[in-house]
Amino acid sequence: MLRRAVFSSFLLFLTPSVFAKDLPSGAINALFEEAVSHDTVPGITMALGNDKGMLMAKGYGFADVENHVPMTTDHKVRIGSVSKLIATAGLMRLAEAGNIDLDKPVTEYVSAWPADKPVITLRQLTSHTAGIRHYKEGANEFLLNESYPDIDSALAMFKDDPLLFAPGTDHRYSTFAWTLVSAAMEGADASRDFRAIINEEVFAPLKLDNTVFDDQYTIIDHRARPYTVLEGELINAPQTDHSYKWAGGGFISTPSDIVRFAVAHVASDYLKPETTRAMFTPATLNNGETVGFGIGWKTGFGDYKQRKAYKDNASALALMDDIPDAVMHSGGSMGGITMTILCREHKTAVTIVKNVSGEDNADVFLLALKTLHFAHTSQ
Repeated sequence: MLRRAVFSSFLLFLTPSVFAKDLPSGAINALFEEAVSHDTVPGITMALGNDKGMLMAKGYGFADVENHVPMTTDHKVRIGSVSKLIATAGLMRLAEAGNIDLDKPVTEYVSAWPADKPVITLRQLTSHTAGIRHYKEGANEFLLNESYPDIDSALAMFKDDPLLFAPGTDHRYSTFAWTLVSAAMEGADASRDFRAIINEEVFAPLKLDNTVFDDQYTIIDHRARPYTVLEGELINAPQTDHSYKWAGGGFISTPSDIVRFAVAHVASDYLKPETTRAMFTPATLNNGETVGFGIGWKTGFGDYKQRKAYKDNASALALMDDIPDAVMHSGGSMGGITMTILCREHKTAVTIVKNVSGEDNADVFLLALKTLHFAHTSQ
C-alpha cells in the first residue's frame, strides 16, 4: 500500500478545500493528516459549516488507493445510517403537508404489513421503539448483494418475524424499521415512490446536488472506492446492494452536502420550528422513560458517555459537555464510517467520513468532536 507520508506535501495542493479565515486550519489539518497516516485508513473527507456558510471542507488520503486518486471534497462516500436523517426530512415534509400522521397505525399506509401484529406507529419506528429487529445475527444481511425491485419485496425479509418487544415498551436500534417507514411514505403519498419523494422533498429544495441513491450499477461521478479491514490489512470491500434499505442506509454523499442539510434544520424555513423541536425531543416509552432518539435524530451524547471507548476518556467527555445542545447520527456501511453532529446552539454542523469499515485507528466521532471544538473556540 502507498504510504501517506510520500504524498502529504502535494495533497494539500491537489485536494480542493475550503477554509474560513479565522478557523485554526493548521491544527485541524494535523488531526486528519495523523488519522490517514495509518495503513488501514485509505481516506477521510470532512466538512464543517454553520448558518453563515462552509467553514472548512477537505479530503485527506485516497478515494482510490489502487489508482492513486486523492480524496477530494467532490468525492461521494457511503454515509450509512446518516441516510435515516434524509429519510426523516422527507417524512416530516409529508407530515407538514398533512399527508401522513406519525401517530396512526402504520397499517393505514402499508397494506403489505401484517394486520395481526401489534399496532406500530411511525413515531415509534423513527425512535427505534417499535420492536422491529435489526440485522439478523449470523444471516449476513449487512453484506447482502441482491437487488430488491421495490419496498414490498424488502419488507418480506422481516415482516413475518416476531417483534422484539411490545411497541413503546423498550428501545432497540433497527435499520429495517426504516424500510417500513419508507413503505409508509409511499403509501401515504400515493403518487410518488420513495425515491421521487426524497428527490423532490429533500434533494431539490436543499440543493443537495452531490447526494444520490447508492445504485451499485449506475455510473456516479466521483464515487469513492469502499474498503474494509480484514485481519489488520486494508482490502477492497465486498460488493453490496442497498436497495433493501434505501431509507436506513442507502445514500452516498459529500460531507459538505450533509453539513448544509443539517444546518438547514436550524437556520432556514425548510421545516417549521415546531417540526424540528419535535424531531429533536427525546422519545418517551409507555412507562414515561425517555430514550436517546427523537424522530430520526439521536439526541445528546448520553450513550456515548457510557461507551467503553469514551467513558474513561476525560478529554472526550469534556468535549461532549461543551456541546450540550447537540443532535447527531453515526453511519456504518460496508466501506464507510460516518459521523454527523449538529450543534443547535451555534448552528454549526460537522460531518466526517472515512471510506473504510472495520477500522479502529481513525475515530470519526472524536475527530468530529475536536473539529467542532475548534469551530466554537474560533467564534
